Parts: sequence; C-alpha cells; structure tokens
Amino acid sequence: MKKTHIIRTIFVVALAIGAQLSFAQREPMDPQKRAERVSADLKQVLTLDDATAKKIYDLELGRTQEALKIRETNAGDREAMRESMKGINEKFQTSLKGILSEDQFKKYQEWQAVEREKRGPRGGGNRKRK
Repeated sequence: MKKTHIIRTIFVVALAIGAQLSFAQREPMDPQKRAERVSADLKQVLTLDDATAKKIYDLELGRTQEALKIRETNAGDREAMRESMKGINEKFQTSLKGILSEDQFKKYQEWQAVEREKRGPRGGGNRKRK
C-alpha cells in the first residue's frame, strides 16, 4: 500500500514539473539559427534552388538582427516596439516579393497562415486591447 502511494506521489510530482517546464517561456532563437530554419523550411515548401534559399537566409538574418536591436532599445515601450516591428515585417514582405515568383509568394502566404494557426493565439490572456 505504501509503495503504490509513494509511486503515485512521485508520478504526480514528475507530471507537475513536466507541465511547468512545458509552459516556460523560451529564449529568443539565435538570428543565424532562425535564418537557417526559415530558409530551409521555405526551400522545402516552395521548392527553391540554393541561390534563392541563400537570398532568403540573408533577408531573414537581417530582419532578425533588426528585431533584436528594436527589442533592446524599446524594451519598456511595447507600442513603439510593435510599430517598429511592423515596419520591419512590411519591408521583409516587400523584399520577399522581389525574390519569389508570384506563385511562390502565394504559396508562402498560405504556408505562413498555416504556421500562425499552429502557434495558436498569442498575447497575455486578459490584457486589455486598445
């Protein structure tokens, strides 16, 4: 009887620790690793050649590095950071349109929508929106 109680207690504690760790915030990904992952994903999804994948890698690396700088300089001001990030993302989309064909860009937008859906809702729960 005591053995099963101890085993159950250990199982519940391990389960609680595992749940806590799974909800912990992740550290921002290294810009190079992020650029590699994005370019590799797009290369596969859009069936890109190596030269185009390299252009996307360079573009994503620049975007990620700019985003890190903005996060550092606007750490306290979320609204300013949001506006700056919006500009970076628009610039990225425009540059990407210049690299990809029209069909590839449409596929990219579809892929992006699916990826957003996988991530689920974002935000802090019950924060008030303006």
